[in-house]
Amino acid sequence: MLEDFLSYLAGAQKASPHTIAAYRRDLLQWSRFCQVYHGFDPLVSPTEWRRASPLHIRAWLSFFPRPSTRARKVAALRRMDRYIRRILREKGLSSLPTSPRLPKSLPRALPESHLLPLLPSGNSENDFITLRDALGIELLYGSGLRRSEACALQLSQVHLPARELHILGKGNKWRVLPLYPYLHGLLEKYLALRAELNPSHAYLLCTEKGAPLYPKALYRIIRSQLGTHPHALRHSFATHLLRHGANVQAVRDLLGHSSLASTQKYLAVTPPELRAAYQKFHPRA
Repeated sequence: MLEDFLSYLAGAQKASPHTIAAYRRDLLQWSRFCQVYHGFDPLVSPTEWRRASPLHIRAWLSFFPRPSTRARKVAALRRMDRYIRRILREKGLSSLPTSPRLPKSLPRALPESHLLPLLPSGNSENDFITLRDALGIELLYGSGLRRSEACALQLSQVHLPARELHILGKGNKWRVLPLYPYLHGLLEKYLALRAELNPSHAYLLCTEKGAPLYPKALYRIIRSQLGTHPHALRHSFATHLLRHGANVQAVRDLLGHSSLASTQKYLAVTPPELRAAYQKFHPRA
């Protein structure tokens, strides 16, 4: 039942590999808990799934002290239960667990005065690694890409003549980003050196041996050069645009957010005058 559920998520729901891996891990933990402590496997069939009581679920969740972890476990249970009800047309749990209330967390944007002096100037370099690292950083901060999007970016998505990047984001949704002059020049120099490596794949970012650059490697680059994590650069991209008066809806499109609500949280870390700008630009404000 678990594999069918995960296949449904990957196919019909277009869930990301990260989401599928997380659900697999959480549901297998739930299955092991029920087998060890209560003598049944909830993933065998809908009938066994329904044997779980609210008391069982509360006992399992008590193993995880962090509210964010419990919230993820609850999300996995609720998603599986919805699959059983709507796709398998079977009865689900007698009582669905509620997600714990999470404290509001705001994106941590880096101050421009701190970040800009640290950014590498790849256009003055001819070393492949230096150019590659500068390009990875520029894609995250200059274009607001997620780390996974930067590593998944392929040559066919880079359109130098049109000065565009075509980005495949969450939910298999495409967005088009402009190639500003610095990034355009950086890409031209990098692509010339990449061609000399002659890698056997179409991914833009490569290791010095020509292998695709994986997200963990990009994380290490950002950590070592800037002392922060990759998503902080995406947060900084959005916040700095808003601070300079960018339209909130335009920032949403650049980030690839499906709803304006996801972008609104950046307003809480911007100066008060931006709230006035939000009131001006948003039709429901």
